[in-house]
Amino acid sequence: MDKPTPTARQPLAGLEVIELSNMITCSLAAMTMAAQGANVIKVEPPVGGDQMRPLGTQKSGVSGFFHNCNRGKRSLAIDLKSEAGVAAVKKLAARADVLLHNYRPGVMDRIGLGSDVLRAINPKLIYVAVSGFGTQGPMAAMPAFDHVIQGLAGFTDLQAPDDNQFDFIRTFLCDKVTAYTVGQAATAALLARATTCEGQHIDISMLHACIAFMWPDGMMHRTLKDDDRITMSPGSEYFQTINYSDGGVAVAPLRDNHWEALLPMLGYPELVGTPMYGSIPARMSNMREVTKVIKNPKLDIGMEKALAILTAADVPCAPCIKRDDLEASEQIQAIGALETYVTKAMGKLTVPTPPVQFEGAAASQAEPSPLLGQHSRDILTELGWNNESVDDLISTGAVAETPLA
Repeated sequence: MDKPTPTARQPLAGLEVIELSNMITCSLAAMTMAAQGANVIKVEPPVGGDQMRPLGTQKSGVSGFFHNCNRGKRSLAIDLKSEAGVAAVKKLAARADVLLHNYRPGVMDRIGLGSDVLRAINPKLIYVAVSGFGTQGPMAAMPAFDHVIQGLAGFTDLQAPDDNQFDFIRTFLCDKVTAYTVGQAATAALLARATTCEGQHIDISMLHACIAFMWPDGMMHRTLKDDDRITMSPGSEYFQTINYSDGGVAVAPLRDNHWEALLPMLGYPELVGTPMYGSIPARMSNMREVTKVIKNPKLDIGMEKALAILTAADVPCAPCIKRDDLEASEQIQAIGALETYVTKAMGKLTVPTPPVQFEGAAASQAEPSPLLGQHSRDILTELGWNNESVDDLISTGAVAETPLA
């Protein structure tokens, strides 16, 4: 069968991505590539599958969490410790363009699926190995989850309200930052391959990706090393929320004229033009005192009036809305950021549309996520197994199959 041809709107059409992973990072990276046209095969254990499958709000044994990272893929449920599992991945690698995995360093080598082995089979293969802490150092072999990396990368310090405390960012930020780093690296390697005709091995650690992500603003005070530097608070502390009795307003008052509108609105007209509030360097040098004003308005004028005043003064602002109200937001609806559709296994679903609009055209990924081993038989048949052989593998537990009812 002929492969699809890449188009402006589906730039990865015709490419095959093999994903061997648990949890978010490689799953989300591969789903993003699927949204751009790639054929993604998710290889997961025959018992239980990806650990995300049962986590959180779910229907028919599949969680919304899993669905949000695995739309548009095919699932091969096979035991990688079995002879058939190793053989299947080798056959997949022989025809694949990209392989992603997030096993701990050394695991893929021990089961016979390391980079050297698979790239000897297919020199054009782009092999992306994702780890928590990297391949070197005292923590290289340790298990890693998002919140562990948040701690070591400094996010829990950045997020803390006080100097002697630590707190998590309440989303899997490190997993998702690394996922988009993986996607960017894989597509950059594909671009290089178009010239060199060679694949390559890529190592990416969550720790390194997240340090690089936080550094521009969160570590600007550690970027300049000379003693004559002027130390100021991270830029992220400059932006706050104003909490009123009827709701919150996110506000980003950067310029002096922003503060000339903001301070009277908060009930502090006497502070306009004072040394602490009169310039960006002064405000950033006194960040904690400045933010106290935003956090403690004297006037409770209400969210709508505050938004009107700030908008009239061209101060960047927006209402703080509850997550349950996202679908009703006029602005979110206007950009087509969400879509609702129905699948046979999970019923009615609402998910984000792909945020990249190639050629300015809205995109959709209104596809089902695969049942565990839903495509095992089809994929193994493509690779040369006959139905009787597949039945034998299922009977021994080496393969799982869940046909769509």
